[in-house]
Amino acid sequence: MSGRGAERILQILEWMASETEPVSFVQVVAAFGFPKSSTLDLLRILVTGEYAEKTPDGRYRLLRVPGEPGRPGHGYGTLLRHADPCMRQAVEITRESGFVAVLTEDRDIRYILKILPDREIRYDRDVTVARRPHQVSSGIILLGSLTQDELRDYVTTERTSGRFDGSFEDLAAQVEAARTAGFQITAVGIVEGAGGMAAPIRGRDGKISAAINIAGPAHRIADEVDTIEPVLRETAAAISRAMGAGTNTKQPLGKASEGKPLTT
Repeated sequence: MSGRGAERILQILEWMASETEPVSFVQVVAAFGFPKSSTLDLLRILVTGEYAEKTPDGRYRLLRVPGEPGRPGHGYGTLLRHADPCMRQAVEITRESGFVAVLTEDRDIRYILKILPDREIRYDRDVTVARRPHQVSSGIILLGSLTQDELRDYVTTERTSGRFDGSFEDLAAQVEAARTAGFQITAVGIVEGAGGMAAPIRGRDGKISAAINIAGPAHRIADEVDTIEPVLRETAAAISRAMGAGTNTKQPLGKASEGKPLTT
């Protein structure tokens, strides 16, 4: 791609990011006055790179900007850039460990950020060890990004592999309860003596794209639920806003949508 082409595709990306509805080919041409043939090529590049999708009516909808998550496991630079300072502040306030988790294509939980508090007794997680979503609070939140059919397939796979002995109905109810509440508490996690709380990070489309997790010794988490919960919500809302949640969708962030800047 020529320098002019690269400049033009960035202009289109910036413009589409400010639009709340899908845009047509005619609108793009009218907005910039680029030649029709090169404009079509640029839009095709955006679709091929999964930055945009072509809707059934022939318009183009922005899916992400460079650095934002696309396919699971891809493009977490933007997420990390926005999440890191917010999570560091949350860890400083709660004095418990902070994590950011995403769901992989294999339906594993992958931790892409870990921040530990400055205290002697703290919870440290080996983030290289895969976790199954139903085992951890972040996973229950992330399962909320699946459709009912996808969740049913997940349960079938986990039961077949012997990793899960519950029912679809029970897990679906747990996922829906967390989605409605806006957070999930795991009193005692798969690591003995550990507990945690998680909340969703939403992307520009309003869908759950990641989860934040505050974790620590189970007794401390249980004692500090009322203190940790508002920090958890405000942190998740702040990261979601930074990721563009609410700009291209009318879906609310839940109670956290009213989140104010974190305070000690």
